[in-house]
Amino acid sequence: MAKKRRKAKGKGVLTKDLVVLSPNAENQRTIVPILEGYFQEAYQARQTGLNPRDAKWEENTNLYWNRHSFARKASWQAKESMPEVPTFVDRFAAALKEALVASPSGFYTVHDPADKEHDLTDAIKRATDCWLSICGRNQTGHCLSFPAVFEEQCKLGALKACCSVVTWKRDVPGGRVAIETVDPSMVWLDPTNRNLYRIRRTPLDKHELRAMATAKDGKGNPLWNLEAVEQMVTHIEDEDQRRNEELTGTYASRTPSTRQPVVMDEYIATVVDGAGRVLADNALMVVGNRQFLIRGPEKNPFWHQKDWMVFAPLVTTPLSVYGRSYMEDFGSVARTFNNLTNLILDAVHTSSMKVFAVVPGMLLNPEQLADGVTPNKTFQLEEGLRAEDFMKAIDMGTLPAESIQVWQALKQELREAADMNEVGLGQFAPKGRTSATEISQTTESSSALIRSVAQTIETRYLNLTLDLTWKTGLQHVAMSDSALGNAVGPELWNALHGRRKELISRPITFQAMGISMLIQKNRMLKALLALMQILSQSDLFLQEFLKVADLGKFMKLLFNLSDIDMSKLVATERERLIASFGQPIQQAGAQAQARSPQPGAGGAAREMGDVARTLGVQK
Repeated sequence: MAKKRRKAKGKGVLTKDLVVLSPNAENQRTIVPILEGYFQEAYQARQTGLNPRDAKWEENTNLYWNRHSFARKASWQAKESMPEVPTFVDRFAAALKEALVASPSGFYTVHDPADKEHDLTDAIKRATDCWLSICGRNQTGHCLSFPAVFEEQCKLGALKACCSVVTWKRDVPGGRVAIETVDPSMVWLDPTNRNLYRIRRTPLDKHELRAMATAKDGKGNPLWNLEAVEQMVTHIEDEDQRRNEELTGTYASRTPSTRQPVVMDEYIATVVDGAGRVLADNALMVVGNRQFLIRGPEKNPFWHQKDWMVFAPLVTTPLSVYGRSYMEDFGSVARTFNNLTNLILDAVHTSSMKVFAVVPGMLLNPEQLADGVTPNKTFQLEEGLRAEDFMKAIDMGTLPAESIQVWQALKQELREAADMNEVGLGQFAPKGRTSATEISQTTESSSALIRSVAQTIETRYLNLTLDLTWKTGLQHVAMSDSALGNAVGPELWNALHGRRKELISRPITFQAMGISMLIQKNRMLKALLALMQILSQSDLFLQEFLKVADLGKFMKLLFNLSDIDMSKLVATERERLIASFGQPIQQAGAQAQARSPQPGAGGAAREMGDVARTLGVQK
């Protein structure tokens, strides 16, 4: 009976317009050409479309690594690389990471419409925090927490776009949710923005391809099409033999390669043939070396039934699935600034160093000129010849003052881009470099953009990543996981694990607000300090303010916006006991103060002004 079922599946079943094919040779002949057409469409659109990305991403990467072309420069010309771009990108990522971890209660919240007591959402948050604590991995294999992954994603988003995959790894006891960075250059999307397919390319070594033969799913079935994998390995070996025979001319002298590159293209796609029939609907397929269908088509293996890859540009643009990078605008300015800096250095060199015209025949030995003209060098002339006739210095030009003005203007343009990172996030630039007026102007022009970037990161990257982290971890985690049991609580963890599929399908949402909240708090703090400055200048305003405002609540709000824990300023029981011994002295001082004239509203206004000036607000 089992053989009959497998045979029927191999022939394919036609249901309306949906044809379900099994992963066999027929699938490879039918589906692979269609997937290759998808790849060519996406590749050409990103290379030569209305908004080509590959060239711009490569340019941004070269600027970040200070790779400039000096091929046409002479040996004496300056070849300096200014560090503006890497400094700006690193500061931008550091500011966003600092904003992410600034809140002591966490950078996100969990919402469930049916959970009125918040017991379930609190448990979900603790479980997600546990998975986020080991979601990353460094170069030597040690686990990293999510802030380290997020900083890397911010830098990648500044250069290209945020891109990562959320999967389950068994490289630690009990397994973990892994958030792995993906190069956006190796990801292709449907250029029509209709999400017909998504392609991710991954290079592998041949020994990893052979290891796929042992991979099995939860039911014990092979994950990969073993026949196609074997064909692919054989094809690679034949190609390697052919290349070596062409190089050496004989098979006997062939030197086998110890490392064979394999290209794996992962598709999440709806496959439609030329007649408009759907051969596979939103299915997973993996094509090796663009020829062999080594996996699929199969249903999404994750219970959440979503794409496990998150792609999010920091600056969204209409009619473009790839958006724009954060450094796209000031990157071109930085390149021009670097070129102009080298030209100015060349001009300084030529204006300070001179060229000389000499008459070699006037020397006793013309070989004296072999080493050039250097300080304290002595030339022996023929008898009766004048030194003035032997050598003459020639000026090669001077450095124009206008070039320095242009250089300063470009530097100021780059400074504005740098100030947008910190000032837009409410962090003042270092003292001595940016004045209060410049900070105000920069804030007005850049705060809207930085808020938009922060909201884009939260809605398009963080929220989706958190949702995938929770659902991926819940699907694969074992009941015996002690870390999750201790974090959630044994009884509640047993209840959560027993209702995994129900919880994954439940309308639970994650909302990341850490970055936006920090920006909002900094804006409120600036507004509050400005209000204090205004009140300090008018006795009438201060009197009206004291009538409607509670100074205790006002101070609590000021401390909260400044991220200062007031509990650390409250006196302990021991401190209050010690202070009680000084009460007679304080009472005597109060009586003496009662006999003296009390300060009026003008004195209170001066005190408010002193507080405002102490907090850094200038008149």
